[in-house]
Amino acid sequence: MNAKAGAFAYGRRILQGRAKIQRNGGVCRIMPNNVTSKSPARAFCWVSISAKKGQHLLRRSGIGGQLFSLIIVMGIFAIGTRGKYLSWPNLQVILSLTAIPAIIAIGLHQVVILGGIDLSVEGIVALCVVFVGFLARNKFNSNDVGLWIVPITAGIGGLAGMINGLLNTKLKIPSFINTLGMSWVLWGLAVFVSKGQTTPLLNNPLTGFVNGYVLGIPDLALVAIVLFMAVQIIQDRTRFGRYLYAIGGDEALAAQAGVKVDRTKIIVFGVAGLFYGLSALFLAVELDSAQAITGNNLLFPAVTAVTVGGVALTGGIGGAKNAALGALIVTALNDGLILLNVSPYAQEAVNGSVLVAAVALTIDRKKLGFIK
Repeated sequence: MNAKAGAFAYGRRILQGRAKIQRNGGVCRIMPNNVTSKSPARAFCWVSISAKKGQHLLRRSGIGGQLFSLIIVMGIFAIGTRGKYLSWPNLQVILSLTAIPAIIAIGLHQVVILGGIDLSVEGIVALCVVFVGFLARNKFNSNDVGLWIVPITAGIGGLAGMINGLLNTKLKIPSFINTLGMSWVLWGLAVFVSKGQTTPLLNNPLTGFVNGYVLGIPDLALVAIVLFMAVQIIQDRTRFGRYLYAIGGDEALAAQAGVKVDRTKIIVFGVAGLFYGLSALFLAVELDSAQAITGNNLLFPAVTAVTVGGVALTGGIGGAKNAALGALIVTALNDGLILLNVSPYAQEAVNGSVLVAAVALTIDRKKLGFIK
């Protein structure tokens, strides 16, 4: 009898010492286990907690749906191309093609967060490309500013962007009309100055960098990553970043709270133009030539990338990570369509459908009193 009682007491102590699973509000907690570290219940609870934490982080990041969409897109094309889509050479192509649209989208999305829109992308890029042709070494003139071409081109783009901001804030012209008009003005100026000619670039010092790789990753893709991380940190960690979302959320309320709305808008338009200028430089160096038409067909992919990434056109929602990821999704989609030999016209239809669907999913209808 004593032996039975001792065995019963020993078993009870073991059960008390093992991991206890408690559920409080749907959260699984594991109490300390002093007896064994190989409890199936403990392992199950650890997996459950990890999954919930991962889900919570994805929800807070604001890119969970976009990552899921990217996985679906890549999965479908991987099956459709029998694995060719996921080959490393093709992934390098996707990263390389994503870089410049991502840089443009990172600049554009900041204006969208304010609740505006910037349609001057193509005009600013065209003007900056023409200046690259004038300032870089070519067969038509002896000008060669070397690496100074980087800050000069970015500065020209930034100046054009600031003019957009001044027209929007001081003359109270809606950003849609303001930037659309500026795009045509700058594009016409670029064609007039360059006389519509193509300027071949000779021995540009940036050629090796623009077309280079680091550990198999394109240099321009790394540049895009650095830029989106820098902008994202500013948006998340600085007062200026908070001002962006305050203006995008409710401009009148932000002004009442002491936010200098006009100054913030001018800076944001200027920064966006700076990003367009950098993109223009990279495009010219990548093509080894400078011509005004280089800026053509850049606006639609940029706007699509911004909306697909989850940046609401009504303002106040999204971030640099959304814009960069949106550019990656759009590029991955187009690359897959090309590998499947889909007609270019059908590709345009697909991209248009994606844009409409993205806007429908991200727009904040509470801010719209009525739709015209």
